[in-house]
Amino acid sequence: MNARMIDHNEAVRDLMAERYLLGELNASERDAYEEHLFSCDACFEQVKTGTEFVGHLRQIGTADPQAALAPGFFSRLGRNMLQPVTIAAYVMLFCISGISIYQQRTIGGLRRAQVTPGFFLSDGARGEVIKQIVLPADTRFDLSLQLLHSGDFTSYQGQILDQSNHLKSSFPIAAEQTKETIHLLLDSSVLGSGNYSIVVNGFTPSGQKSEITRYNFQLQVKE
Repeated sequence: MNARMIDHNEAVRDLMAERYLLGELNASERDAYEEHLFSCDACFEQVKTGTEFVGHLRQIGTADPQAALAPGFFSRLGRNMLQPVTIAAYVMLFCISGISIYQQRTIGGLRRAQVTPGFFLSDGARGEVIKQIVLPADTRFDLSLQLLHSGDFTSYQGQILDQSNHLKSSFPIAAEQTKETIHLLLDSSVLGSGNYSIVVNGFTPSGQKSEITRYNFQLQVKE
């Protein structure tokens, strides 16, 4: 069964970044949120920063317990930060602060036009033909494709596979989207250099899966 779609507003409203870091999401929520992270800069940065923050706190916790801390307030603060409940509270505070910072950056970004590199995977990218894409690191880009024959299916799913056929990401495709150009917003640094395939599968009402099409592309990330 496919993971449900999560948008950024829902993730913020349900505090999914904080709950993800604290391990409070159930398996279904975790899978759906991890798919959302692939296409959402805000949530990805929150989880990345929160993970680094927790790692830093754990490093503090592994320090020599005999090492002297500053007296008074700083000593109590240091001891409190090592408590699991306090760490959780700091993670939540840090994530909420990250949302505010991201929103400020987003508002500032709306004041100027931005061009995102775009690439279209035509029928020429099928089979053994590979679309070449060269981009700098940390570049968001739009990868578009169109299903010429969507078939008679009730639901659809796309998958991004690496050259070893390992799943990098999956994403649901609404039935109405199969009639238009499908746009994927990807990150060059998240994928990394290599050969990839985008596979689109269709599902019958009984759940039987059939591969509709497959597009190949090669991503070269310039450091």
